[in-house]
Amino acid sequence: MIIDCHVHIGLPNMLARPIPPEKLARPAFQDRMENSVENQLGRMDVNGVDMAVVFGFPLEEIDRAKANDYVLQAAQDHPDRFIPFMLVGDDTEYWLKRGARGFKQQNILYAPERFDLMRAYAIMAEAGVPMLIHFRAGPGYSVTEQVRAILQRVPKLKLIIAHLGRHTPNTDDQVKAALLGLRDAPNVFFETSTVRTPAAVARAAELVGVERVIFGSDYPFNSYQDADPLAEELAVIRQAGVPQGPILSGNIQRWLAV
Repeated sequence: MIIDCHVHIGLPNMLARPIPPEKLARPAFQDRMENSVENQLGRMDVNGVDMAVVFGFPLEEIDRAKANDYVLQAAQDHPDRFIPFMLVGDDTEYWLKRGARGFKQQNILYAPERFDLMRAYAIMAEAGVPMLIHFRAGPGYSVTEQVRAILQRVPKLKLIIAHLGRHTPNTDDQVKAALLGLRDAPNVFFETSTVRTPAAVARAAELVGVERVIFGSDYPFNSYQDADPLAEELAVIRQAGVPQGPILSGNIQRWLAV
């Protein structure tokens, strides 16, 4: 079984306001932030992916309610294919009551500081659902320090670090530092998307244990350069020389009971 733990779905009409030109010029916008349910199902079928953790595009300009509703509807229409995560905000209880299985936060494009995040994390910890975060990395930003600041206040939070904690997309820049810094945090998982280095996945399995590494693709990102970015992400796992079952599905099944 294959479960993709990092997938964006959504449509262009979900923006609440236009994205400023200076933001559109950033590398993240080389791909269109658009992925319909139908397109996502097709990509999964082509690549033999059974299920996907899905959430909206984490932009400050997005209409969170529309984005989250689209994700929930997708999961209701295809409960055997989609696991709904919500874009984080100050309404955690509301989305949990409606069926959220987890939450997503992006610390660069999303401006999450608008929300009372510690309160949201505490509610998630009480509910036993995970928080998937794309942390800032690179100069001046330590993923380890950011994670420990959260866990110091909400120690029972299930936390998934997106992209293995990397800085530069499609590289393993800063990954080793995050792995070493958090190897003693058992309720922290590492998700593999857009780290196009099989050796980094092998290193993650070695340093934190294969039971704390989960597969993700970040689809549809990298579509600007790859005909099938999901296939490229799967190839990285298959080339890493580590047990594939836990990473491709077993670990997240254990956490989410799917």
